Amino acid sequence: MEDKEETTAQEEVTAAPEVDEKLRKRADFCLNKCPVCKAGRNKGKGFMYQMTKLESKLGLCIWCNAYEKVYGVPAYEKPPES
Repeated sequence: MEDKEETTAQEEVTAAPEVDEKLRKRADFCLNKCPVCKAGRNKGKGFMYQMTKLESKLGLCIWCNAYEKVYGVPAYEKPPES
């Protein structure tokens, strides 16, 4: 029984994405400094929001990709409160 619980715990740890410092810095840039993403997230509508949403769907921006990996939501959505 205990071995089964340990295996499940190990699977959960390996399934979670690793967030290194470089990825965290990119996500923080997207959250706090990127003019397009920041405006789109804060307003929740309009041109900047649509641009952020389109880019997030295409997956071209390394900062938006990092934001999604770190916070678990697309770049056009606000990060969950922790």
